[in-house]
Amino acid sequence: MTGRIMMLCIILLLLGCAKSQDSNTQKKNVMTRKENTFINPKDLFNPKNNGFSHIVSVPEGKKIYYFSGQWASDTNGELVSKAFEGQVKQTVSNVKKALAAVGLSINDVVKQTVYIVDFTPAKKEILINVAAKEWRVKDFPASTIVPLPVLATAPNCLIEIEIIAAK
Repeated sequence: MTGRIMMLCIILLLLGCAKSQDSNTQKKNVMTRKENTFINPKDLFNPKNNGFSHIVSVPEGKKIYYFSGQWASDTNGELVSKAFEGQVKQTVSNVKKALAAVGLSINDVVKQTVYIVDFTPAKKEILINVAAKEWRVKDFPASTIVPLPVLATAPNCLIEIEIIAAK
């Protein structure tokens, strides 16, 4: 019984090594792309009017950056406005500052998650209108809006934006 198990393990190990070599050979033969690819399948609705892409593919070799959620704070960590529109402006500004701190720009964002307290369609419109002025990109990142009853960042905070970027 032990001999059969050993033989099976050896066979599986050899098969795994052969497959690994085939995979490495295939990778060497494929041209590597350098740009992020933003994909919006024709079988899905066009998301560009809502400011996002359905899928983003990051090529091999790019560095991925994960950012904590940014919110409408000043440099002292104080909320700058109680109004949703003012908070959106400051939050987007803070996202841009965080990106710049590591040599990135809005164009390097591949995914965003937007957390909105007491979400309404009117708040979504404000988000789209305000962010569109600042978020000037050729292709929009993949995106999700998450409605919440409250954020943990600060009392009266209404929006937080978390991003992933690649360069």
